[in-house]
Amino acid sequence: MSQLIYGRDGQVHFDSEEEKQIAIEYILHSPNVDFNIHENNQEQGAWGPEDRIHFRSEDGVPECLKRIMTAGNGSLYGRINCAEFCAEIRAIANNQNL
Repeated sequence: MSQLIYGRDGQVHFDSEEEKQIAIEYILHSPNVDFNIHENNQEQGAWGPEDRIHFRSEDGVPECLKRIMTAGNGSLYGRINCAEFCAEIRAIANNQNL
């Protein structure tokens, strides 16, 4: 069984391997998602840079992702902020040549 809980505070968590696979497939293949976001937040007074996954709209987003994302802004429906999970998504994408 693979890892189901990510982040210092467990902010990214899945109830099952099946749920995690649904989330990964959606993130990797939906045109609604950008999983290669790096924000230099330290330039705005934050602790440091952040890796994020952005969702443009609510359309088609699985419930397992909706419950772990935080609010977006005017141009985004929501986002996931967890370097550990972002790194895993990018590694999978690189292995699949996406």
